[in-house]
Order: sequence, then structure tokens, then C-alpha cells
Amino acid sequence: MARADIAAELRVLARRAEDLKVVAFVNAIDYRIEIEPGDAPTQSLYLILHHDGSKVAGNLAHWPQGLPVVEGRLRFDGAQAGAGAGRVVAEATRLDGDFLLLVGRRLELVDAMLRRFLPTATVLLVGFLALASLLTLNTARQFRRRIAATNAVFESLRRGDLKQRIEPSIVQGGDELAELAGNINAALMENERLVKGLDAFSQTAAHELNRELSYLRDEARANDAPRFAGAAERLIGLLREILTLAKVGGSSGFESRALDPEAFVTAAAELYRDAALPGGVELIVDTSSVAGARVHGVEEHLRGAVMNLIENALKHSPPGSTVSVLVRAEEQAVTISVRDQGPGASSEDLTALIAAGSQGPAAGHGFGLRFVQAVAIRYGARIHLRNTHPGFEVTLRFPRADVPTPAA
Repeated sequence: MARADIAAELRVLARRAEDLKVVAFVNAIDYRIEIEPGDAPTQSLYLILHHDGSKVAGNLAHWPQGLPVVEGRLRFDGAQAGAGAGRVVAEATRLDGDFLLLVGRRLELVDAMLRRFLPTATVLLVGFLALASLLTLNTARQFRRRIAATNAVFESLRRGDLKQRIEPSIVQGGDELAELAGNINAALMENERLVKGLDAFSQTAAHELNRELSYLRDEARANDAPRFAGAAERLIGLLREILTLAKVGGSSGFESRALDPEAFVTAAAELYRDAALPGGVELIVDTSSVAGARVHGVEEHLRGAVMNLIENALKHSPPGSTVSVLVRAEEQAVTISVRDQGPGASSEDLTALIAAGSQGPAAGHGFGLRFVQAVAIRYGARIHLRNTHPGFEVTLRFPRADVPTPAA
């Protein structure tokens, strides 16, 4: 009997010694519970659990029902552990011996803060996103505008208007695009300087050639040498034609601008209407469908091309016939057609007609068609020739300057 009593006492003493290891945690938990405000719901939840499932300390009545007794993070409702209802997040850890420490925190304050501040935060976030979107759209719009303005300058250059420059607001932007725009403007100004210098040299050389040829012509006439005088006269005429073609084909483009086709076609026709047309030929001009359309070029060049076409048509028109000039605006182009009622042409190939014209005495050096061809090449126009039986028609098709160029 004594032996049994001693053994039981030893077991009690051993159990007591094991319990003393968690005394510090028990005291700390009791202190934390005591300092909680008395008029506020308890936010911190504690539980020290013995391995047999009995409660050692804490303000939870028991381990949360329905959850396994294990270490780790737990989420449960306070009512599951004998406390007030409400969401709880907790962490369970093992102490020395067979004890589990559960420390939890109610989420009521977090939920209340979310309910209070989430609408405000949502409004602020939406406002921030809206502001960011507006700033992004504005930046993108400005960038597209600057790119469009730069492309417009290149489009003008392509059409021969070399006086265009990228606007100062783009050059002064302070970024890489502004630096590029500045370099482009500098290159254009240098090109202008070189072209004007070349033009000045050409004019000087032409003046000297014309003076020397005029001197040779006058000397030939004074020495009764009509053959040499005639040759010199033809060379002077050829020189003038070459200079005229050179001005069109290699013009600097600093005078090029958007022109009203109705205006320069009418002006060209009026020069012939004011004079007596040969053989009672009637000249009809129709510009009714071109209102508002524009083509790019130098007015003198375009008017000269129309005059040459009218002159060629009059030259081949029988007495009492009609020469018609029709100007039409299409979606991307303006067409100028000059048609006569003569015998037509032996070919509808421009090169062949120019070659044939250069051999005929009436056509001189074939300057008329060569001039029209030079103008067409210079300003991006196309020439269409066709026999109309009777008659012949030449059509110039210019790209419109008042509509955007279609994307490739």
C-alpha cells in the first residue's frame, strides 16, 4: 500500500513540475486580459490547452469546435470557441510539454475600417485612375499631333513645297522628337541654301551663254551669214526652252503652294479667247465640278502646261471644230482634259509623240509636250493620251492637295 501511495505522489509531483513550465505564459495571458478596456469588446483572444483537451488559461472557453487541434494558422467564428460571435484569425503554437498556445485577434476593427474607408479609397482610386487616363490620353494626343504635323511637312516636301518647316512648338518640346524636328529643320534650311546657290549659278551661266550666242548671231548678220545667224537664233531659243524645262524639273519648290485648278485653267483659256482663234475654232471650258479642290504646284508652271495643251489642240483642229477643256475633281485627284476634233495622233505613247514633234518644223524642238511632261513629273501628275475618233485627248491627273494622301 505504501509503495502505491509513493508512486501516486511521484506522479502528482511530476505532473505539477510539468505544469510549472507554462506558468509564465499563464501569467502573461492573465495580464493581457486584465488590461483590455472594460467598456470595449475583447479584441485579443487567448487559450492554453492541455494535451488532454482541458483548458489551462485564457479567455476562450475551449478549442474552436469543428477545427483540428494542430499548430498553424486558424480562422473561425468566436462563437465556435465560446466567445462573442465575429470573425477571428489566430495562430496556434506548441509550448514545452503537451500544451498548445492559441493567440487570436478579432477582425471587427478591420471590418469596420474597411466599411468606413473602402468607399473613400475606392473613390480616390477611381479618381486617380481617371486622372492617369486623362494624362495618358493627353500625352498620346499631343504626341500624335506632333507626329501628324511633322508628317504634314514631309508631305509638303514630297509635293515640291520646300519652304515648309516644322513648327516651333514641336522643335521646342525638349524631348527626342523635338531634337529630331530641329535637325530636320536645320537640314531643310541647308538644302534651301544649296538650292538657291545652284539656281543663282545656273542663272548666271545661262545669262553668259545667251549673251555670247546673241553676239555670234549679231556678228553673223553683220557679215551677211544668214545660215549662221539662223543657227545662233535657234540655239538661243533652245537655251530658253532648256532653262524653262530646268526650272520646272529642278525647281526649288519654295514658291509651290496649293492652287485652285479652276483659276489657272480659266486664266490659260482666256489668253486664247482674247485672241482670234484660227478657222473659227470654238474653245469651251468646263470647270463646274471642281469647286473647292486644290492641286500643288507653281501657278506659272501649271498654267503653262494647260496653255501648251490648248495650243497643240488648236494647231490640229479643223476649221469650225471645237476644242474642249474639262476639269473634274475626283476623290483623290483632279483631272484636266484637253480634247480636239482633229485627225488624231499616230501613237498614244507620249515618248513617241515627243520624238515625232521634235522632228517637225512646226513643233520646233518638241518643247510643248516636253514642257507638259516636265510639269507632270515635277508635281506628281500622270499623263493619259487617247485617240477619240475623231480627235485626240490629253489628260493630266494631279493628286489633290486638299485631301490626305491614302495610306500605303
